Amino acid sequence: MQSLQSLIIYLAVGTLIGYFLSKINKHLGPIVLFALSIFGLYALWGMPTGVTESLFGFEGVLKFTALSKYLSIVTLIVFACYGFFNISWISKAKRPAAFNALSILTLLGTLGVFFSAHLIVLYIFWEIAVLASLFIVPMGKEESRKATIWYVVISSIGTYLFLYGVFMLYERYGTFDIFEIAQHIQNASTGFRWAVVLLLLAAGIAKSGIFPLHVWLRNVHGNAPDTFSAVLSGQLVKMGSYLIALILSVFPIANMFSEFYNGVNILSYILIWLGNISILVGTLMAIKQNDMKMLIAYSTVANGGYILIGLAMLHQVGYAGGLFHVINHALAATMIFLSFAAVVYRTGTTKIDEMGGLIHRMPVTFVTYLVGIISLAGIPPTSGFISKWMIFQALVSKGMFVTEMFVFIGSIGSFLYVFRPLAGVFLGQLKSKHKEVKEVPIIMQIPMIILVALTVLWGVFPQQVLVWITNVQKEFGMKPFEFEGTVLKTSMGYWDTWIVFVMFAVGFTIAAVIYMLMPKGKKIPLEDQYTSGEFLHNYDLYHYATKFYAFLEREYEGHPSFEDWYLSIVNALKAFGKFVDYLARRTASAYIFWAAIVLALIMWVRW
Repeated sequence: MQSLQSLIIYLAVGTLIGYFLSKINKHLGPIVLFALSIFGLYALWGMPTGVTESLFGFEGVLKFTALSKYLSIVTLIVFACYGFFNISWISKAKRPAAFNALSILTLLGTLGVFFSAHLIVLYIFWEIAVLASLFIVPMGKEESRKATIWYVVISSIGTYLFLYGVFMLYERYGTFDIFEIAQHIQNASTGFRWAVVLLLLAAGIAKSGIFPLHVWLRNVHGNAPDTFSAVLSGQLVKMGSYLIALILSVFPIANMFSEFYNGVNILSYILIWLGNISILVGTLMAIKQNDMKMLIAYSTVANGGYILIGLAMLHQVGYAGGLFHVINHALAATMIFLSFAAVVYRTGTTKIDEMGGLIHRMPVTFVTYLVGIISLAGIPPTSGFISKWMIFQALVSKGMFVTEMFVFIGSIGSFLYVFRPLAGVFLGQLKSKHKEVKEVPIIMQIPMIILVALTVLWGVFPQQVLVWITNVQKEFGMKPFEFEGTVLKTSMGYWDTWIVFVMFAVGFTIAAVIYMLMPKGKKIPLEDQYTSGEFLHNYDLYHYATKFYAFLEREYEGHPSFEDWYLSIVNALKAFGKFVDYLARRTASAYIFWAAIVLALIMWVRW
């Protein structure tokens, strides 16, 4: 059996191997990443939880919990598909050797975060993952350098607040072990508990893209290298979800904070409302986007809201739904971003209104995107429905109907914004410049097919995922979610995923038979539908996706922007800096200014 320390060492060595092999052949780096991810899955799948290990002589700083196992498996699945996809895609990357090495280093940092029981060790691995990804982002579009600044600022805010909370805990309890701290913090004063928990949660909220620390997601996801956007959305933001789940689960939150509404404590209620706003902001802003990567970036904000609501409820069904949504969003976001990467690989653009009709040229990519958005919208028989159903059930049982309304609006809105790339990129009329476009190489198709299969498989047979989740609940002393085979049970009813799948399969089969038996119409060129059979030459196409939801967008066209508010603070600081710089210069005007200030102070004191 492999140890956690061994896996970390293998990844560290793999980073160097991946770099030097990429210097020989750039396609070898992704193979190393894929091999390490598969090895990690093999090593961790059967590893027992509750194991505490040392790291380079530091005793007890690593602990393999049920939560660690769950998030690690999700991460390794994403990285395995990402690495396999990159074997062919890497030819499009800038600085492929650095790109491959930093990708492996990102995986190392992320798994290290999940394995850490020591808060300083967690912080070190957190910084490794963030810094490695930070150097990858500028390898994307030209605008990515500006996006990197946003990434640095927001990540730094969350990280430094977290670190301040860690040292407050160390000063009080003399230890960095989070499980040991959890045994004592309940006895601390109310002010100390509030300060520490909020400071620790700040890093998770920032990394998850939760409102109001969500402003980095759009530019970073939109401008990062195409395949790495899948890691950013499908995996890196899950570090934030992990930290939130860890703090809410390890600390006795229900006993630390007073009840506010129907069994929900005040801290959880605040987090739930942050989730509500994240769903609303993410949904409304996603509807407006013309860049398909930025659209899904805002979708990540909304889905982070779902996860936060589920976890913050600390409810048997809601908590399980929040954890289930972690893997659902990881799979769906990875599918969608890899399908976008495939489209960009062939067309060279991410603009929705510059494409159309690619279903005829890229059918596998189309199916991947279709299944991804169906899961993201929470439609059965995909796994995306199960998590949203569980969160809905928990909200209704708690009587939280306002939050249920936000979740419902987000679900309807998610189908609206994910339909826009479907219609604008894959449906409609094929652009003349894309008539020679082909499907991506089979190496890039295989990981997309695997992700599609997992999404449907865990939507029909969710037992394995639910076993992982209930193990987490048992480990933290929660009542586990109830299920028997494919039947999911709550206090309000049940859902049989197998019966639903059979109903869908029968319905599609009947529809297919009817279609095949019906007389076939004559196929005509798409242009004839627009020209009524007229012969036109050198015509221009107006893309209907340009103002797809104009009737909705105009309703909140002049909305306030947190990004603008943050920029106003930055501009004020820059102006203040220039003023201080002016005062520090050795000029006659500066001397006169300071002399006037000193004289004024003397007169004021004497007066």
